[in-house]
Amino acid sequence: MFHHHNGDAHAAEQGEPMLKGDGLSNADARDLHIAKYLFMVLGFGYLFPYYALAQPVDYWHLLFPSFNVDFEISWAYNITSVTTLFLIAFVGGKQWYAGRIVGGFATQVLVLLVLPASYFVLASEMLNLAMVLGCTIVVSIATSFLDSSVFSLANLFPRSGIVYVQLGIGLSTLATSIYRLATKALFSNNMVVPATMLFFGVSAATVACGIVAYYLLVRLPLTQRCLAQTTQDVVGLALVRKIWRQELLVTFSYALTLSVWPGVVTAIPSYDFPHLNASKWWPLVLLAIFSAFEVVGRLLVRFRCGITPQTMWRWVLPRFVLLPLLVCSAKGVRGFTHDAISVTLTILTAISSGYVGTWSILVVNDIVDEDEQSATGMLSSLFLNIGLITGSTIGLAIAQLCGL
Repeated sequence: MFHHHNGDAHAAEQGEPMLKGDGLSNADARDLHIAKYLFMVLGFGYLFPYYALAQPVDYWHLLFPSFNVDFEISWAYNITSVTTLFLIAFVGGKQWYAGRIVGGFATQVLVLLVLPASYFVLASEMLNLAMVLGCTIVVSIATSFLDSSVFSLANLFPRSGIVYVQLGIGLSTLATSIYRLATKALFSNNMVVPATMLFFGVSAATVACGIVAYYLLVRLPLTQRCLAQTTQDVVGLALVRKIWRQELLVTFSYALTLSVWPGVVTAIPSYDFPHLNASKWWPLVLLAIFSAFEVVGRLLVRFRCGITPQTMWRWVLPRFVLLPLLVCSAKGVRGFTHDAISVTLTILTAISSGYVGTWSILVVNDIVDEDEQSATGMLSSLFLNIGLITGSTIGLAIAQLCGL
């Protein structure tokens, strides 16, 4: 669920929509400037419901004291989203931006209001579990429609479209991290319910902003021209054959990130300040550091560092070295029992996640034709989500095997 692009001069050479001739007219440049920020709002909004379901761990423990529901939530979410994205790409036919984007956001807002309200209505643990997993599945389907449509819409723009969607996604992870730190600091430990209800409310409002951003975006003359120029919207096997190697690198990028975040990262104890382990502050601090530096990685995308579709693997594969190193940190292996080492490894993983993850998506666009851009966006979101589910499965396996 993370994407990116930059380098407008390069985009012009590629003949991307709206950059023909000598670049942009003044009106188009102004529209593009506005569109960047609207894409950021779209990226910021559409993963919020997932975080709203994944983040309030203490609230789920209160509702379901006897078992760990996070695992069920993430699996229900991931399996539903990969299935839906697969069906959208190969069966869904042509894009219908208004229906998919506005419908997706509206569904999310509804779930974010209904789910917390159910806390006051449903009595039994089983009913609550059915409600939570049902809401998770509905949110996942809505998010998948958003995911494929936002990506394919951003792909019709010069590279900055995808870059800013990606930046918005990174900022939303950071915002949820900061929110959790703030509520932990401001609300006492027995105020889990009000803190969580507030989070659901804030999430619903944030998602509603996505609807406004979409309507502002489609009113720009530049967007209307972009949409008029687009031809192929349907994913064909010829396109899959052309780009599957590049798309696999997208999967690998996100699989590595999700295999260590949040599971392995939150399992790393503080070696220098043990009291932060007892108070549960340390994992939140590491998650906040991770989120902040992932945004830094996304901002560094403007520096290309010679990345091409042919050399992308040299950036993706070396990151897998970080997995055993972080596990050593979590297990307290000799030589790793220092907070400076844990923090350094977390920062390296985060910056490379933002930078390499985004570029892995960007280079796919370099090898497709203009009329394949929107279908490529749909495929990228599918492969990215396959990476997410693969990564979280690897993360769970590591936690079991290494006893984290």
